[in-house]
Amino acid sequence: IGTIYDNQAFDGRLEVRHAQWGPLVGAVGIQYENTDFDAIGDEAFVPASETKRASLFIFEELSLSDDFILQGSARFEDQTIDGPTITESYDDNALGASLGAVWQLADSFRISANWALTERHPTSTELYADGPHLAAQRYEVGSVTQGNGILDKEVSNNVDLTLHGDHERFEWTLTGFVNSIDDYILLRPTADELDELQVFNFDQADAEFMGFEAEGIFEFFDDDVNHLHLRAFADYVEGEESLTNANLPRIPPLRVGLGLHGGWDKWGASVDAIVADDQTDVAENELPTEGYTLLNAGVSYTFSDPGLFVYFRGTNLLDEEIRQHTSSLKDVAPLPGISWHLGVRYDF
Repeated sequence: IGTIYDNQAFDGRLEVRHAQWGPLVGAVGIQYENTDFDAIGDEAFVPASETKRASLFIFEELSLSDDFILQGSARFEDQTIDGPTITESYDDNALGASLGAVWQLADSFRISANWALTERHPTSTELYADGPHLAAQRYEVGSVTQGNGILDKEVSNNVDLTLHGDHERFEWTLTGFVNSIDDYILLRPTADELDELQVFNFDQADAEFMGFEAEGIFEFFDDDVNHLHLRAFADYVEGEESLTNANLPRIPPLRVGLGLHGGWDKWGASVDAIVADDQTDVAENELPTEGYTLLNAGVSYTFSDPGLFVYFRGTNLLDEEIRQHTSSLKDVAPLPGISWHLGVRYDF
């Protein structure tokens, strides 16, 4: 063992739901976290630190009618970070608030919209890192270590709109979102190298994210014994720096997926395929990633004793070399090739 990471943490939360006041229901609460972190050894890239976080939050829901609901929440959070070798400690508070609405236009169609304005504190790693992070195969340098001082809080303005339909055998959901973040904290890859590892600096830049998520499920049949349904999904996101339009690092590519799942008495079977596009919209000093097709299939059997379940599953059946752009290890370690899994599960 080259390095020991010692993390002693306490997290306590108290939530009180108040009695219903007419059409209004909700809750208030407090939360307290204390994390005492230390790393001892040659691979320690973050100094010892103690992070304390105290929060106060409230959530309320107002039913204006059977078809229209308003939701709101707010949160106040105070955070401090200090340590025996930390020369520039952190002490600040953050605010967050959100508003949402759910409108049931018809029995089979619903619209929901949400707006949130939130602030996020930097972490001890983002502030004080200085050394090789071997698990991620990179050399990380925090803002204080670089001489740039304490990072500002992220201020995120988020809007999303969701459409949901439920038409007997067919159910679908479509969500679009726009996130505008001032002082977004990112781990920026550089052209430098230390200890034979690429150097990554924690930095800040105004950023914008835009994207969508879609899902649809079609039930061919569903009764007490047998069922068969088809599920399709897609997701996509763009992430850019607001001032320069430069691509942000580790942004996932477009993905689409299709899966067929069925059950016949005690038998179950499934086949799923996920197709990911190439990711060529990369940040500076970041390598592009080829797309892939991930094909999985499996079969299962549930015995008369309902707690005993046997399954046989194959993953990456096309034996593709799959590298995920969001992974810090994608350039050195692809996902496993074709794999077979035989398992028994007993619930009691």
